[in-house]
Amino acid sequence: MSDDLEPTTHTYFIRTFGCQMNVHDSERMAGLMAEAGYKAVDNPAHASVILVNTCTVRDKADQKALSDLGRLRQHKKENDGVILAVTGCMAEREQENLHRLMPEIDLIAGPSQVRNIVPMLKDVTPGKGVRLGKLYSLPEMTTPPAVRPEGVCALVTVQEGCDKSCAYCVVPRTRGPERSRPVSAIFEEVSGLVAAGYREVTLLGQNVNAFGKNSGHGDSFGDLLRALNGIDGLLRIRFTTSHPNDVDEGMIKAMAECPKVMPHLHLPIQSGSDAMLARMERGYTVAEYRMWITRLRAALPHVAVTTDLIVGFCGETARDFEETLSIVDECNFDGAFCFIYSPRPGTPAHKWEDIPPRELSVERFHRLDERLNALVLSKNQERVGKIEEVLVERYDSSQKRISGRSPQFRHIRAVIDDHSLSPSPGDLVSIKIETCTKAGLEGKIIEKSLLA
Repeated sequence: MSDDLEPTTHTYFIRTFGCQMNVHDSERMAGLMAEAGYKAVDNPAHASVILVNTCTVRDKADQKALSDLGRLRQHKKENDGVILAVTGCMAEREQENLHRLMPEIDLIAGPSQVRNIVPMLKDVTPGKGVRLGKLYSLPEMTTPPAVRPEGVCALVTVQEGCDKSCAYCVVPRTRGPERSRPVSAIFEEVSGLVAAGYREVTLLGQNVNAFGKNSGHGDSFGDLLRALNGIDGLLRIRFTTSHPNDVDEGMIKAMAECPKVMPHLHLPIQSGSDAMLARMERGYTVAEYRMWITRLRAALPHVAVTTDLIVGFCGETARDFEETLSIVDECNFDGAFCFIYSPRPGTPAHKWEDIPPRELSVERFHRLDERLNALVLSKNQERVGKIEEVLVERYDSSQKRISGRSPQFRHIRAVIDDHSLSPSPGDLVSIKIETCTKAGLEGKIIEKSLLA
């Protein structure tokens, strides 16, 4: 950070760590800040308010945020009038510890306090002691105005919180109980996004397919998908992340019958071992997970299924791990996020001591990662010579190249060699796939859709 640059009054800078929920929380805080008269800057050295929006799902996320806060803490010491705020899941879990560790922080607030960001900041006096977000009453689950990056794809929060009790997960503690927005409010927001030029929305929730459960408004997740499918000008609907216990026939039927709902489901299994799933307190068996995947593929033969997998959980044996490798082959996943188990304070598993040796977990992680990479590459190779419909997300004019996603969420690039087919972001194009890697596909534009 440059010492000769001073913060400008009513400017803000947001640093974001973690998942898409955190990304959209930052967009919503930015919207509220802009509405209150603050101006965004791209360098924390120019900001009168610095917000660090944190994640805590794994220790690595904590360490990244703490490292960044260490640098910003020094900047704060040299600029007394700057407000340093920490938000997000780590802030919720570690409010008192953060204050003790870094007394320079002015405000600490969890993700449920996103809607209170402006009044909380107004109550802060830099250097006069920390304000804790937990002292403020929780606002209703309304949708703050969001400052989104330019583009054609937008994130929309429809559900927050988690009622599950997975032994390793801190999310229920940091995000609170499950709650859902009314369908009418989501419909209005998405309609406004389409009017503003967005063509694809990704519906977000800790357990997005738990939408409507225990809400009292009577609408299911399938009802929400059907409602949004009727919005003129909206081309694609995606959602993440789903929980196996909240999959139902209504959701599968809506995915199959709504053409704007993309044929892609991210459904974390976490382990292929029933013993591990029970220890993790996931609430389902491998057979039950397999049943839903079978029903989904019967309804949508071309659906892509991706997942999350944890290795090195407490008590994991060689047999447990081999069963995870087997479920990867059996389910024929289109991709996966793999993680080595990271103990989280405040969770039941944090006190368990039968964690496999680190070097064994690393070795298992690499074996699993290699198996998945080979599977993904094989699937991508099967697409060579095929035609994919792609929503153009980016256009690089210098290289005459576009990029976007297929309905199954595969990343695809194409060089434009026929200017009559030159598309813009938001257009649908047909691309004949010519080459691939495990990271994605590349080909040639053969048609520009009249629907775009």
